[in-house]
Amino acid sequence: MGKLLVLLSVCLTLLVPGVCNASSVNLLDGASVSLLGDFSGSDTSYVTDGFAESGTRWSKDSVWWIGKGAAIEISLSGEQNIGSISIQADSNDEYRVDYWDSAASEWKTAFTAGVTKTSENNWLSGLDMRESGNVLNLTTDKLRISAVSGDGRYSVSEVQAYAPTPVPPAFLLLCSGLGLLTLFKNRFMRR
Repeated sequence: MGKLLVLLSVCLTLLVPGVCNASSVNLLDGASVSLLGDFSGSDTSYVTDGFAESGTRWSKDSVWWIGKGAAIEISLSGEQNIGSISIQADSNDEYRVDYWDSAASEWKTAFTAGVTKTSENNWLSGLDMRESGNVLNLTTDKLRISAVSGDGRYSVSEVQAYAPTPVPPAFLLLCSGLGLLTLFKNRFMRR
Protein backbone atom coordinates (compact mmCIF):
# COMPACT_ATOMS: atom_id res chain seq x y z
CA MET A 1 0.00 0.00 0.00
CA GLY A 2 2.95 2.31 0.65
CA LYS A 3 3.96 2.01 -3.01
CA LEU A 4 0.47 3.03 -4.10
CA LEU A 5 0.60 6.15 -1.93
CA VAL A 6 4.01 7.06 -3.33
CA LEU A 7 2.73 6.52 -6.88
CA LEU A 8 -0.35 8.69 -6.24
CA SER A 9 1.72 11.51 -4.74
CA VAL A 10 4.20 11.39 -7.66
CA CYS A 11 1.33 11.56 -10.17
CA LEU A 12 -0.19 14.56 -8.40
CA THR A 13 3.18 16.27 -8.20
CA LEU A 14 3.74 15.83 -11.93
CA LEU A 15 0.19 16.75 -12.95
CA VAL A 16 -0.37 19.99 -11.05
CA PRO A 17 2.51 22.07 -12.54
CA GLY A 18 1.45 21.09 -16.05
CA VAL A 19 -2.12 22.18 -15.42
CA CYS A 20 -1.05 25.44 -13.74
CA ASN A 21 1.36 26.38 -16.55
CA ALA A 22 -1.21 25.83 -19.31
CA SER A 23 -1.90 29.57 -19.36
CA SER A 24 1.75 30.61 -19.79
CA VAL A 25 1.69 30.07 -23.57
CA ASN A 26 1.20 33.25 -25.61
CA LEU A 27 -1.72 32.51 -27.94
CA LEU A 28 -0.54 35.24 -30.32
CA ASP A 29 2.80 33.61 -31.18
CA GLY A 30 2.80 33.24 -34.96
CA ALA A 31 -0.43 35.21 -35.34
CA SER A 32 -0.98 37.35 -38.43
CA VAL A 33 -0.81 41.11 -37.77
CA SER A 34 -2.45 43.69 -40.05
CA LEU A 35 -2.12 47.45 -39.80
CA LEU A 36 -5.36 49.22 -40.77
CA GLY A 37 -4.81 52.87 -41.60
CA ASP A 38 -1.79 55.13 -41.95
CA PHE A 39 1.13 53.85 -39.85
CA SER A 40 4.63 55.33 -39.64
CA GLY A 41 6.24 52.38 -37.93
CA SER A 42 5.15 49.46 -40.07
CA ASP A 43 7.21 46.45 -38.92
CA THR A 44 4.38 44.23 -37.68
CA SER A 45 6.82 41.75 -36.09
CA TYR A 46 7.14 44.16 -33.15
CA VAL A 47 3.54 43.50 -32.16
CA THR A 48 4.07 39.84 -31.19
CA ASP A 49 7.86 39.42 -30.79
CA GLY A 50 8.32 40.16 -27.08
CA PHE A 51 8.26 43.15 -24.76
CA ALA A 52 10.62 46.08 -25.18
CA GLU A 53 12.31 47.52 -22.11
CA SER A 54 9.86 49.61 -20.10
CA GLY A 55 10.39 53.31 -20.82
CA THR A 56 11.68 52.74 -24.37
CA ARG A 57 10.93 55.73 -26.60
CA TRP A 58 7.37 55.45 -27.96
CA SER A 59 8.49 55.40 -31.62
CA LYS A 60 11.24 52.77 -31.19
CA ASP A 61 10.60 49.00 -31.50
CA SER A 62 6.91 49.64 -32.09
CA VAL A 63 4.29 50.32 -34.70
CA TRP A 64 3.04 53.90 -34.40
CA TRP A 65 0.54 56.24 -35.94
CA ILE A 66 -0.92 59.73 -35.63
CA GLY A 67 -4.64 60.22 -34.95
CA LYS A 68 -7.39 57.85 -33.86
CA GLY A 69 -8.37 56.40 -37.26
CA ALA A 70 -5.87 53.51 -37.35
CA ALA A 71 -6.07 50.06 -35.76
CA ILE A 72 -3.99 46.92 -35.39
CA GLU A 73 -5.78 43.66 -36.17
CA ILE A 74 -4.37 40.33 -35.04
CA SER A 75 -5.73 37.11 -36.55
CA LEU A 76 -5.23 34.04 -34.37
CA SER A 77 -4.87 30.52 -35.72
CA GLY A 78 -8.51 29.56 -35.18
CA GLU A 79 -10.79 30.37 -32.26
CA GLN A 80 -9.00 30.57 -28.93
CA ASN A 81 -10.25 30.88 -25.36
CA ILE A 82 -8.58 33.97 -23.85
CA GLY A 83 -8.35 34.66 -20.13
CA SER A 84 -5.95 37.62 -20.10
CA ILE A 85 -4.34 40.13 -22.44
CA SER A 86 -1.19 42.22 -22.01
CA ILE A 87 -0.36 45.24 -24.14
CA GLN A 88 2.79 47.34 -24.14
CA ALA A 89 2.09 50.79 -25.54
CA ASP A 90 2.87 54.49 -25.14
CA SER A 91 2.35 55.33 -21.47
CA ASN A 92 0.50 58.62 -21.94
CA ASP A 93 -2.26 57.21 -24.15
CA GLU A 94 -5.33 55.03 -23.63
CA TYR A 95 -6.03 52.04 -25.89
CA ARG A 96 -8.98 49.72 -26.38
CA VAL A 97 -8.53 46.03 -27.10
CA ASP A 98 -11.54 44.55 -28.91
CA TYR A 99 -12.29 40.95 -29.83
CA TRP A 100 -14.40 39.60 -32.67
CA ASP A 101 -17.55 37.86 -31.42
CA SER A 102 -18.33 35.55 -34.33
CA ALA A 103 -21.72 34.53 -32.90
CA ALA A 104 -22.91 38.15 -32.84
CA SER A 105 -20.81 39.15 -35.90
CA GLU A 106 -19.49 42.25 -34.14
CA TRP A 107 -16.48 43.69 -32.32
CA LYS A 108 -16.77 43.80 -28.53
CA THR A 109 -14.47 45.41 -25.99
CA ALA A 110 -12.18 43.01 -24.12
CA PHE A 111 -10.56 45.70 -21.98
CA THR A 112 -9.30 49.27 -22.02
CA ALA A 113 -5.60 49.84 -21.36
CA GLY A 114 -5.46 53.11 -19.47
CA VAL A 115 -2.79 55.80 -19.20
CA THR A 116 0.15 54.74 -17.01
CA LYS A 117 2.16 57.96 -17.13
CA THR A 118 1.18 59.15 -13.65
CA SER A 119 2.81 60.37 -10.45
CA GLU A 120 2.50 56.81 -9.02
CA ASN A 121 5.16 55.55 -11.48
CA ASN A 122 7.35 58.70 -11.51
CA TRP A 123 5.80 59.98 -14.74
CA LEU A 124 7.32 57.12 -16.75
CA SER A 125 7.38 58.11 -20.39
CA GLY A 126 7.64 55.82 -23.39
CA LEU A 127 6.44 52.25 -23.67
CA ASP A 128 4.78 50.64 -20.66
CA MET A 129 2.81 47.45 -20.13
CA ARG A 130 -0.84 47.13 -19.11
CA GLU A 131 -2.58 43.87 -18.24
CA SER A 132 -6.23 42.95 -18.21
CA GLY A 133 -5.71 40.55 -15.33
CA ASN A 134 -7.02 37.01 -15.51
CA VAL A 135 -10.64 38.18 -15.64
CA LEU A 136 -11.48 37.69 -19.31
CA ASN A 137 -13.31 34.64 -20.53
CA LEU A 138 -13.80 35.14 -24.23
CA THR A 139 -13.50 33.05 -27.36
CA THR A 140 -12.30 34.71 -30.54
CA ASP A 141 -10.16 34.38 -33.62
CA LYS A 142 -9.32 38.11 -33.93
CA LEU A 143 -8.20 41.01 -31.72
CA ARG A 144 -8.13 44.69 -32.62
CA ILE A 145 -6.20 47.46 -30.86
CA SER A 146 -7.13 51.11 -31.35
CA ALA A 147 -6.43 54.44 -29.67
CA VAL A 148 -9.03 55.94 -27.36
CA SER A 149 -7.39 59.12 -26.10
CA GLY A 150 -4.01 60.74 -25.57
CA ASP A 151 -1.61 63.11 -27.27
CA GLY A 152 -2.46 62.03 -30.83
CA ARG A 153 0.77 60.02 -31.32
CA TYR A 154 0.06 56.38 -30.52
CA SER A 155 2.31 53.32 -30.46
CA VAL A 156 2.09 49.64 -29.60
CA SER A 157 5.15 47.45 -29.19
CA GLU A 158 3.65 44.17 -27.96
CA VAL A 159 0.36 42.36 -27.46
CA GLN A 160 0.08 38.98 -25.76
CA ALA A 161 -2.94 36.82 -24.93
CA TYR A 162 -3.15 33.83 -22.61
CA ALA A 163 -5.64 31.08 -21.95
CA PRO A 164 -7.59 31.29 -18.68
CA THR A 165 -5.48 30.20 -15.72
CA PRO A 166 -6.79 26.88 -14.43
CA VAL A 167 -5.41 27.39 -10.92
CA PRO A 168 -8.68 26.78 -9.00
CA PRO A 169 -9.24 23.33 -10.60
CA ALA A 170 -5.58 22.46 -10.08
CA PHE A 171 -5.80 23.57 -6.46
CA LEU A 172 -8.94 21.46 -5.93
CA LEU A 173 -7.20 18.48 -7.56
CA LEU A 174 -4.20 18.90 -5.29
CA CYS A 175 -6.33 19.22 -2.16
CA SER A 176 -8.49 16.21 -3.03
CA GLY A 177 -5.37 14.16 -3.76
CA LEU A 178 -3.79 15.12 -0.46
CA GLY A 179 -7.06 14.37 1.31
CA LEU A 180 -7.20 10.90 -0.24
CA LEU A 181 -3.58 10.27 0.71
CA THR A 182 -4.34 11.25 4.32
CA LEU A 183 -7.46 9.05 4.33
CA PHE A 184 -5.55 6.03 3.02
CA LYS A 185 -2.67 6.63 5.42
CA ASN A 186 -4.97 6.88 8.46
CA ARG A 187 -7.00 3.89 7.38
CA PHE A 188 -4.01 1.60 6.94
CA MET A 189 -2.14 2.87 10.01
CA ARG A 190 -5.02 1.62 12.22
CA ARG A 191 -4.58 -1.97 10.99
